[in-house]
Amino acid sequence: MALLEIRDLTVRYGEIEAVRGISFSVEAGEVVTLLGSNGAGKSTTLKTISGLVKPAGGEVLFEGQSLLGLKPEEIVRRGVAHVPEGRRVFPGLTVRENIMLGASNRKGLSTRQIKDEAEGMFELFPDIRRFGDALGWTLSGGQLQMVALARGLMAKPRILLLDEPSLGLAPVIVQAVFAIIAEVRRRGTTVLLVEQNARMGLSVADRGYVLETGQLVLSGAPQDLWANDDIRAAYLGGRAKAEALAQ
Repeated sequence: MALLEIRDLTVRYGEIEAVRGISFSVEAGEVVTLLGSNGAGKSTTLKTISGLVKPAGGEVLFEGQSLLGLKPEEIVRRGVAHVPEGRRVFPGLTVRENIMLGASNRKGLSTRQIKDEAEGMFELFPDIRRFGDALGWTLSGGQLQMVALARGLMAKPRILLLDEPSLGLAPVIVQAVFAIIAEVRRRGTTVLLVEQNARMGLSVADRGYVLETGQLVLSGAPQDLWANDDIRAAYLGGRAKAEALAQ
C-alpha cells in the first residue's frame, strides 16, 4: 500500500478546472517530484492534499485512509506537513519561535521538549543557527526557506509537501536547499516536491510526474523524464507552443 495515493482528483475554481482527474502515488521513503509550468495545477494538488482546497471529485488516501473532509490541523496530526510557496514565516517572531510553531499540532509536548527539538533543527540547518534570535523580517529569501523547512519538519511528518522551495533563490542557495531535501529523505521523511526547476527537482527524486494544464502527461524515472523532449514542451507552456517555437 502506498503511503499517499491520489485517485482521479479533480479541482475547480469556479468554472476553471485546475486539476483534471489525476492519479498518482508516493511510496514511503521516496522523493516524488511534480513538474510543470505555471498554472499546471501543481500547487493546487498540494493544497488539496493538505486540506486547504476542497476537490470537486476524486480521493486522497494517506496510509489507506481518506483525508477528504478533514481540517488541515487534523491532516498535520496524521503526519502530513505542508511547506507552502512563499515560505510564510511570521515576520514579527524570531527564527526560533517560527520553528517552534511547527510542533503546535503535536499533543503532549512540554515547552522544554519543543525548545530542545527546535535547537536540534539548527544541526540540520546550520546556516540559520546564528539567526536564532533574529526576527523573521530580517532574513534573506534563502534563510526564510530554511526556516520554513525546519518548521515543517517540527511536525514530525510522515510526508513533507514542499511547494517551489527554489523559487526566487540564488543558484548557490538553491543547491544548499536541495542538499537539505536529500538529507531529509536520508533521515526517513517521505517528500512530495513541487518544482518548476526541472533539473533540481529531478536531481533528488526517485520518480517524477509532469503536469500540463491540470493533467498528468508523463511519469517515470528522473533520467528518463529529463531525456524526454516532452519535458521541454511542458516548460514552454504546452506542446502546441513548443511546436510553434520549434518551427
